[in-house]
Amino acid sequence: MNKKIINFWFLASLTLLAPIPAQTQPARPGTADHQRKSDQLSAAVPPLAESTVARGQEVIEHVDRTLAFPSGGTLQLHNFSGDVHITGTSGKDLVIHAVRRAERERLDHIGLDIQTSISTVTIDANKRDPAWKEHNNNVVETSFDIKVPAGAKLEVDAFSSNLDIKGVSGAERLKTFSGNIAVDAAAAGTTPRLVAETFSGGIRVRLADSVKGDVNFESFSGSFDTDLPLTPRSAGHKRGSSALTAPGGDRPLTFTTWSGQVHVTK
Repeated sequence: MNKKIINFWFLASLTLLAPIPAQTQPARPGTADHQRKSDQLSAAVPPLAESTVARGQEVIEHVDRTLAFPSGGTLQLHNFSGDVHITGTSGKDLVIHAVRRAERERLDHIGLDIQTSISTVTIDANKRDPAWKEHNNNVVETSFDIKVPAGAKLEVDAFSSNLDIKGVSGAERLKTFSGNIAVDAAAAGTTPRLVAETFSGGIRVRLADSVKGDVNFESFSGSFDTDLPLTPRSAGHKRGSSALTAPGGDRPLTFTTWSGQVHVTK
């Protein structure tokens, strides 16, 4: 027999006689081998960056300031979101308590700014750092509890805030886009000066029993309700628009809504 053929058959027989390796069985859950394989798999998949899987934690910051308020002066307040409470007192100072809520980075770059002049104190709840490059989350929710001298004038401009004002006898201009306005203007006596405007909220006002003045109401689909003896008269062409006049009055009361109700009581 040829020598090459003999060698071939010899090697083939060695291959057939070699032990067959056992099939690998999957590790059962709960066993040490299963845990080891799980750890190896976890190590093979890099974790996501923390900023992509978790939102920043909200931080609550309290701000308290007391300032001398100019006699007969004006308080201007600009806010985006957060309820506003302002109370007229017998004191001479402006007392501000503010609660700010946002992530730490936003609080660091969007400040509560207070500016004073001879006749005006201006509060801006969202004074942005011009060097900060974030453009999406650039608002800090801020709620206010403010005490002013009763004779102060108020100019409040907010977006998503409920406004609650009481005890102020000075002229008031109050505006919010998505919020209710509640005003107790009885302290203003017979000649209150009040302009209140909201888009989707309602307006509720309490006046002195002996109030005098022109009362203008303008709304698209809202309604006007009052306990006072006021006589309506035509004003403009908007749907639901009317003006109400109290005989003998000389100072305006103006209420504007889009869909909210205005209720005036005494």
